Amino acid sequence: MVLVFMLATQQVEAQTLSKSERKALKKEIKSYKKDPEKWVRMQNRHKKEVIELSQEITYMDGKLVSITAERGELIEKLAALEAQYIALKKSIPSTTLPEGTVYQVQMGFYEYLDLSSFNERLKLVKAENIDGAKRYVIGHFENVMDALQFTNDMKILGVKDAFVSQYIDGVRNVEFDALQSISE
Repeated sequence: MVLVFMLATQQVEAQTLSKSERKALKKEIKSYKKDPEKWVRMQNRHKKEVIELSQEITYMDGKLVSITAERGELIEKLAALEAQYIALKKSIPSTTLPEGTVYQVQMGFYEYLDLSSFNERLKLVKAENIDGAKRYVIGHFENVMDALQFTNDMKILGVKDAFVSQYIDGVRNVEFDALQSISE
């Protein structure tokens, strides 16, 4: 007990305590002198708290390692997805002209024909191979009336064979008749 008192005194000397703090500390030491079991209980409680906090620190360190590894994996996945996004973005047809010299085919010059309302839907001209011949299709429309309007405009341009075809999940429905579908 004297050793504890000496250690406590040395710690107190190492710190600068106010008069009221010194008084409270002396009172606490006296209470431990009178009831050493109280001091032992306090020491055991502190040891238990130290063990619990050490275990919590160990658990949190493990969790931090796990989260750091997961974060690394997510960073790698994000980088892969960003690269995939850039590749897909480059493959999307666009009406924006790329830098440098490029060439376009002009279909006509018309004062009274305005196809600009179709600009967002006409990014794709596709050739389909059918029995050694090529079938050319342009754009895709979600509304049959918009497709019919564009077909009529293409006929004004001189494309007499233009008509609306229907695709379901990427497969052409050869039985489809646009004029019959709007009359139903």
